[in-house]
Amino acid sequence: MASITKHHGSWQYRVSYRDQNGKPKFISKSGFTTKKAASIAAAEVERKYHRGADLDQHNITLIEYWDRWLKLYKSGKHSRITEARYSTIRKQMVKYWGEDRELKSITKSDWQEFINQLGETRSKDTVGKLNGYVRSMVDAAVDDQIIYSNFTHNVVIAGNEGRTGVLKYLQVADLKKLLNYCVEFADYDQHIAYYLIATGALTGARYSEVLGLTWDNVDLDKRIVHIVRTWDYRYNSGFAPTKNKSSVRDIDITPELTDLLARLRREQREANLAQGYRDDKQLVSRSMRHNLMTSAAINKDLRLVERDLGISPAITFHGLRHTHVSYLIANHVDINYISKRLGHANTTITQTVYAHLLEDAREVQVQATLDALSQL
Repeated sequence: MASITKHHGSWQYRVSYRDQNGKPKFISKSGFTTKKAASIAAAEVERKYHRGADLDQHNITLIEYWDRWLKLYKSGKHSRITEARYSTIRKQMVKYWGEDRELKSITKSDWQEFINQLGETRSKDTVGKLNGYVRSMVDAAVDDQIIYSNFTHNVVIAGNEGRTGVLKYLQVADLKKLLNYCVEFADYDQHIAYYLIATGALTGARYSEVLGLTWDNVDLDKRIVHIVRTWDYRYNSGFAPTKNKSSVRDIDITPELTDLLARLRREQREANLAQGYRDDKQLVSRSMRHNLMTSAAINKDLRLVERDLGISPAITFHGLRHTHVSYLIANHVDINYISKRLGHANTTITQTVYAHLLEDAREVQVQATLDALSQL
């Protein structure tokens, strides 16, 4: 039941209801310029109540709902790296909106102003990710009938280009030098990093995926590597899920990489037998000292090899993934296959990340087409 009253020159409503435990409660709001406006707002609150909305959340703040949404849908369901982002996003929202800003009071224009301010000091990629996480939260708020529409939809993502448009990868000649070096000098005792570097370059797998490989997921007979999990090398907490569902995939490997992995398995088994050591996880990347290389360690070894080979500019292990794609695109491999090989959810992601490489390949094809037509 709603009551409409005038107070200090403006109109207000008061809606009485019972919560989910049957306890009497009320919601009130003032500041309406007309009695009709207050009545319409009160009627909407009553409509929500009769449709099953939880009115206890009606005045919930942005931060309160964010915390509740995380607890219900996200906490404990993702990697520690991903969950750390939630804390960072929360800090940014508290800094701008404060702790008390009601969720229902935020308009699309308000949110655009927030996005614009973030973009002054951050990359578009960072701002876009934040907006994407909050969009999912606000979708839930719409479903909970707290608000009517999602104020994050179709905002203009602000920010500088950062490093998103710059992909570092090796030219073909340098890639060949790197692979030849790794194959020649890979050694389980001293240089297991070379095995991992070659694996990354020839599969395009992420470093966490390479570390997460176990021997039962390396089919040397069929020459297939099954990516089914990753290894949390940042926190060293063990196996972790892949980045997303599409990252679970099979990667066909070359005879050369097959031989190299067979060599690693043989050396690893011989060393374990001599040491009386048994790895219950059967990790491909387990070293002679029974540990796994950190990201910093593998990148240090990679830089040393690049320096010895005169490769410049140097790349990181993740640059091997870009190099892998670059080589496939240059050799006209179908983008759909490349996307699946990388574990991307769809080709749009691949095309976005590697747009400039695809454009270079397109220009080559354009010239080849024109040359062919000119011969008619």
